[in-house]
Amino acid sequence: MKKLNFADYIFRRLMEGTVVTVTMDSGNVIGPVVFIHYNPVTGIVVFEEQGTISPPTTSIINVDVRKIESVTYEQSE
Repeated sequence: MKKLNFADYIFRRLMEGTVVTVTMDSGNVIGPVVFIHYNPVTGIVVFEEQGTISPPTTSIINVDVRKIESVTYEQSE
């Protein structure tokens, strides 16, 4: 049986649309971004980032869940 890491555990339960900030194992910080989807079979987490330039742009970021060191988000009621 595959062992879950903490990020896998979080993204299996986190509501899509939640704003998160993630720190990667490289030390790079991604976010704040919107959590779009998690595929537990492939281990890919999909985030959406809104650009601040005009006209507005949207970037889709795909991340390997095994490379995530920490996840910050506000807990909904």
